Amino acid sequence: MFTIRLRTKITILVIAIVTISIYSTTLLTTKRLVDNFSNEMNINLMNIAKVIASSPNVVEGMKTGTYRKNPIQAYVMKILNETENVEIIVVADMNGYRYAHPNPERLGERFVGGDEQRVIEYGDSYISEATGTLGKAIRAFVPVYDQETGEQLGFVMTGALSHTIGVIKRQRVLNSILVSFIGLFIGIIGAILLANNIKKILLGLEPEEISKLYVEKQSILDTIHEGIIAIDENENITLINSSASKLLGLDEDKIIGKRVTDVLLSTRLPDILKTGEGEYDREQVLNGTVIITNRVPIKDGDKILGAIATFRDKTMVTRLAEEVTGVKQIVDALRANTHEFMNKLHVILGLIEMGELHEAKNYIISVSENQQQIVSLLMKRIKEPAIVGLLLGKFSKAKEHGVTLIISEDSTLEKRYDNINNNSLVTIIGNLIENAIESVSVSSSREKKVYIKIKEEHSRIIIAVKDTGPGIKEEFIPLIFKREFTTKGTHRGVGLSLVRQSVENLGGIIEVSSIINLETTFKIMLPKGGVVR
Repeated sequence: MFTIRLRTKITILVIAIVTISIYSTTLLTTKRLVDNFSNEMNINLMNIAKVIASSPNVVEGMKTGTYRKNPIQAYVMKILNETENVEIIVVADMNGYRYAHPNPERLGERFVGGDEQRVIEYGDSYISEATGTLGKAIRAFVPVYDQETGEQLGFVMTGALSHTIGVIKRQRVLNSILVSFIGLFIGIIGAILLANNIKKILLGLEPEEISKLYVEKQSILDTIHEGIIAIDENENITLINSSASKLLGLDEDKIIGKRVTDVLLSTRLPDILKTGEGEYDREQVLNGTVIITNRVPIKDGDKILGAIATFRDKTMVTRLAEEVTGVKQIVDALRANTHEFMNKLHVILGLIEMGELHEAKNYIISVSENQQQIVSLLMKRIKEPAIVGLLLGKFSKAKEHGVTLIISEDSTLEKRYDNINNNSLVTIIGNLIENAIESVSVSSSREKKVYIKIKEEHSRIIIAVKDTGPGIKEEFIPLIFKREFTTKGTHRGVGLSLVRQSVENLGGIIEVSSIINLETTFKIMLPKGGVVR
């Protein structure tokens, strides 16, 4: 589909408006000019005729009764030569015989045209149009009176040829049109400059692109978990997204346009406007919430237009970091190990207090052997201390929940494994075992067991975790790795999401199989070189 660009639209629209405005004005102005010229011509002809009719030279000349050697002709010719836009001056007596005429040969002849009757019969002064000896003309008639007796002696006719008047009118119309063309040309140049300026202000974007960017911006702001606040050069809030509103307990609609220091007392955004330098990963307290924030100026060249801050709740950042790096898994495992150790110490202490020293000794030997077997197996097969510590902790936690944790004797894991980092393994193994223990602990199965196998091969690492829990319904299997999907209540559904993320980042594969009320198996294959073989 053909679309007209914004610059073209603006140019065409402005040119159309300028054209319509100029030519509407030109039409009205031209008509006014023509009408005014006609009125001016009529007034001019009438005024000159009156001046001549009242001249003593004309009155005295008319009294002589003859045109011969009459001073009227010389007087009239002088006026005719000195007057602009008047081509005809005729002086005639009451019988219509000429005493003055532009053509001296016409003197003594009768007046021609037939429009002189009113001035002769009634003594009227008027304007008419008729054809005389010189051609068609606009003519003004004024009677000549003897000032002493009041007797009408004749009349004066001043005129301008219709052809000449038409030429003058056309010239004025052409001048008006020429001016309008000049105005149109200036308007076109102005339209182009305006269109280019608007295009520059809009960064060369079309309206459809601006609309799309606005919708995308709103969608991005709504999906970003970080809070975002922006201010202009006057420290007024211009933008705040929903995450910032929720985190700081603010109403987005009510704070837009307000001064940022009136809303957030401890904000440092105004300082960014002054220094023009960004601040990164700073800890700050805003409205009672501890946040980690980045603040940067918004610049156009060297000019600072505003500032923007992005931030997250420090508690959430810390929690996410622990989840991603696997620290939380190790800490939980060590906590469980410590808890189990304290329980065993309490048993030993109780036996000693009861005087059952032999039982206490046997218990210590039993626990020691048990623990030694587990530690020995793990240390022998698993070379990475962090993974060993994690598994030991999970053994303790499993016991707390009445679950038996079994690690395959053919498990192997070296300390170096190419592109696979230690944190990813802790995240994957820790979350899979945690999920399995929790699933088995709430099941009604008599055998509450979790089986673990970690096998390092030449090109990949295989991690398998199987439990005897209630299983996963088939329709839920495609959903279990989605963040916050859970059937266990709110604030859950993070562990398997982190597992999937870690596996995908390493180019691995996850396989899930489940039999309801019998077992569930998660199998992870991680390539050492980036591709599973």
